[in-house]
Amino acid sequence: MSTEVSYGGLPEVQVETTTTAPLIGKTRTFAGLMLREWIFLAVSSVNILATCGLTIYRMVKVVEIDKNADSPDFTFALLLLINAVLCGFYVIHGVLREREFELYALIAGITVVLVYCVVEYIAHVEGRTDVKLARMIAACVLAPPNIYLAWTVAREFGWLEFKIVGASEALQYMYRQSAAFSTLLKFDFQVSVSFVILVLKEGTDVSTSDTITLSVGLPFCVVWLLLGYFAMRKEVRWLMWVFAFLALAVPAYIIYKIVLTYQHLTKDDPKTNDAALIEYALIGAGALGILVTCMLLFESMIVYRNFGKGLKERAFQAIAAENTGLLSGHRR
Repeated sequence: MSTEVSYGGLPEVQVETTTTAPLIGKTRTFAGLMLREWIFLAVSSVNILATCGLTIYRMVKVVEIDKNADSPDFTFALLLLINAVLCGFYVIHGVLREREFELYALIAGITVVLVYCVVEYIAHVEGRTDVKLARMIAACVLAPPNIYLAWTVAREFGWLEFKIVGASEALQYMYRQSAAFSTLLKFDFQVSVSFVILVLKEGTDVSTSDTITLSVGLPFCVVWLLLGYFAMRKEVRWLMWVFAFLALAVPAYIIYKIVLTYQHLTKDDPKTNDAALIEYALIGAGALGILVTCMLLFESMIVYRNFGKGLKERAFQAIAAENTGLLSGHRR
């Protein structure tokens, strides 16, 4: 879709506001973004790049300068880096595809990073560094406006949804539920990857059991994500059942690791603040993972009941015709 824009006395020019991308369907273009959305992209980019830059510097310092590759600081730095990259995906994909729930997931991710930066710096006195102080200050300064902008931008979405499924309230409801399911899939993947990384309790010093966890856990997270995504888009009922059955493995493993970690914490063995902090973080990530998985399974039941009601043909078929006959320029 394109709109005509006039600049002063110059003739009106065509500006493409939407396009149809392979695999994902209709999406907005950067030329069609509003001013508030551009500000949101700018603030988010600065926030994410600052986090990535300081975190990469810390990782390099731990491995090459301090010669302390078994430090839990490496695990936390890797965790922050991966979550920052995933937050970058939420920003771009959430705006261009008008995924309201992905911006809510971004808010959750920013909040977790902010809480970690503050708590880690305050609680870990002997491990304080200038880099950690700069990271905490950057998080405290950039996170609140980023969260506010994400919330306000998300509340303005609705135009692309209208273009995809039309004015039918039933189709709009089903489309929003599928978007919520898709976002929970990604957020569950984010939490699961974070949990697997926290299993590496001694940074880059990977034990045999940790190696097995990584080699099985990470591919499982990817396969489970793709399985749920294609089951939802193609409306394959048996595949959704397989997805739900495999979902039971996630909380089962998390509960097992939480029990082992709690037993280790309650022992009288002396522990450094770093070791205790990473174990508490593992328990917190595990609890969040169980909560997100339960929410995802509940949402999967709603999506499953919407199969065969026309959403796939309207929103998920290969390439929809550009000329839909709908009114353009509507935003809620």
